[in-house]
Amino acid sequence: MKKFSALLLAGAIAFSVSNCGEKVEVEYPVFPKSKEGRQLQKFLGSIRNVGLAVEKPQKSLWETVFGAGSSFIDQMPSKVFEAFDKETYYKLIDLSKRADSINEATLTLTGITKSRVKLGNQLGAEAILHIGYQKPYTECGSEMMVDYGAAALKVGGAIASIATGKQVDTGNGPISKQTGIRYMLIPLDATLIKVETGEVKKAVVSNPAKVDAGVGNLDCPSVLDSFGKALDEAALYIKDRLSPKVKTEYIKVFKDDEDPEVAGYLDDGYQEITGETPSFKKAKENWDKADKKAGGKSWGAKANLGTYYFQAGDFEKAIKYYEDAMKLTGADKNYVRELRKRVEAAAAVDDTEK
Repeated sequence: MKKFSALLLAGAIAFSVSNCGEKVEVEYPVFPKSKEGRQLQKFLGSIRNVGLAVEKPQKSLWETVFGAGSSFIDQMPSKVFEAFDKETYYKLIDLSKRADSINEATLTLTGITKSRVKLGNQLGAEAILHIGYQKPYTECGSEMMVDYGAAALKVGGAIASIATGKQVDTGNGPISKQTGIRYMLIPLDATLIKVETGEVKKAVVSNPAKVDAGVGNLDCPSVLDSFGKALDEAALYIKDRLSPKVKTEYIKVFKDDEDPEVAGYLDDGYQEITGETPSFKKAKENWDKADKKAGGKSWGAKANLGTYYFQAGDFEKAIKYYEDAMKLTGADKNYVRELRKRVEAAAAVDDTEK
């Protein structure tokens, strides 16, 4: 009898330890704490999969920047995609690589607006971001710029002079120096279109980037070097207005349950987000099955579903599932309560501007 009791105790301990959960990388959206942030959050909902359509630039416009016959103009759509694909919350789908099923006319703003539902179904996209262009601009000039190296040297010399009581010579070079500048405007015209409803949100880049040649260098920076920086700044401006920032945390995913079938579904979901092609959507399908099989009594399934909605940006549902998990027997209430607090913090926006 003692041996049997010991086995039961060992099994209970093993279950308790194994049910601590495995941590996985979870990305979730962070919206600006402002009126604009609240409006963006309301507009997007849980949208994550976005098709990106970049129109081909009119050569006659861009030849004024790159010169007649420049082959770089043809590379611009791919460069624009690369700029938007950096550290973005969205899972971007490049429509230009679907030439077999999407004709060029469809990639115009008018074509996308008319065909958004069909495109969404083809691509598995919840929204489509169209990037067009207005008239570009570039010119050279010069400005006085601070040489921070020279400034640091003078500060260091002043400190040394005070410490030693002797004048430390740091030279007579100026701290501010005339420097060559290129101003370049990459006038992106962005429209985010929701596939389901056709609602749109727009942003237009209208301020030029300022690229310097290096303090004291009076040469005008090259067009191609300036283009890279200007494009990154333009893409960041658009993303700040049409996309939340992304934050990453490691969060426990629970994969054990007293019911072996429920545990199997939980583990299947875990495998979906830790495999070669991670998919929270497929993980959710398994966790839904676990929740259903358990009759809503698996706190692990509830907590995992809360995490799914957390990364999807549906904070209201995430909080509900975390709260439901805490009500169930055996739940790691302290940890799940902490997850709920994280969601509440991510969901909070400044309501003072209503």
